[in-house]
Amino acid sequence: MIVPSRTDDTYNAHMSTYRHYLRSINRPLAEGYIRREGQHVPAAILELAKAVPVALAIARLHEAILCSPARNFWAVVRETKGVLFVRSADTGQEHPWPWGRTKSGNMRFRLPGHLVFSPWLPDFHGGLRSRMIWLQRVAGQLETLENEDYFSVSHLPHWIWDATLGAKQIIREIQAFQGFAMPDSIAALDRWSNEPQRGSNIVLRISQGTLVYDDGSDHCEIEISETLTQPLIAPSTPDRPLILHSVRAGGQSYWA
Repeated sequence: MIVPSRTDDTYNAHMSTYRHYLRSINRPLAEGYIRREGQHVPAAILELAKAVPVALAIARLHEAILCSPARNFWAVVRETKGVLFVRSADTGQEHPWPWGRTKSGNMRFRLPGHLVFSPWLPDFHGGLRSRMIWLQRVAGQLETLENEDYFSVSHLPHWIWDATLGAKQIIREIQAFQGFAMPDSIAALDRWSNEPQRGSNIVLRISQGTLVYDDGSDHCEIEISETLTQPLIAPSTPDRPLILHSVRAGGQSYWA
């Protein structure tokens, strides 16, 4: 049997006192952060809810493309990693909207949402669901803040930061996919389809809310739901995460 020494008892007493001190200064900091930044959580939940039908519209468009000849366009954008190229005799610095210039002077346009033609669409619905569950858990903790123990209160600031940041990121990803059916992409597809020296006989356009595909032997038209272009707003997040006081010993940090 090992009998604790007086030195051990003194050390433990000091650490207990210091941990109590850290908690006494950290809890007010955490509670203040929660009061200021907790509003971002319900706002993020609302924005995620608005994104659900958009994610469903993207998934339905992807399914329709895979079941049609339009899936052949994937071979084109896969090779160029989502970039449309058009030859240009004019190698000056000016270029028509929405195109950019390559180093050789030709024009290039990165087509947003080009993965809608691929066999592997990002799982936006699953991402929204997991982030919604996380936000709702944090919201539940906020509602019972007065009854929460020190562990929960001290971790809530990080959970607020993490949950709202995750919501913001997935909304931004969905917004990028929505760009596929926006005016700049529509104009770029028209220019690319009109280019006679692009190395492909595929013609792809978006006209009056319909995706039109033709390659000379196959033709199809796929309706693009208006829901897909429904405006989304990336939720706001706290300006910065909260860093609580800690004690450093032996190159490591210890929290209360």
